[in-house]
Amino acid sequence: MCVPLLWKQSAILRWLILAAACGILVVMLCPHAAAQGCAMCYQSAAASGEQGRAALRHGILILLVPAASLFLGIFALIYRRNSPR
Repeated sequence: MCVPLLWKQSAILRWLILAAACGILVVMLCPHAAAQGCAMCYQSAAASGEQGRAALRHGILILLVPAASLFLGIFALIYRRNSPR
């Protein structure tokens, strides 16, 4: 009775370790990715004032929601299909 629970916990732990390792690898291999912003976009955002910067920050967060939910939905589907019943 304890073996399936232990197997399930170790599988979750393996997935978490794999996800953390992939995240660290991406961050380590792409240090210059943050510096690849468009110079014209940077100048436009810098000249727009406080309200413009706040609008850009909110826009980025709003655009992040659909992408993150799609990403999490795909991983939830994969997890549900691979989990033992």
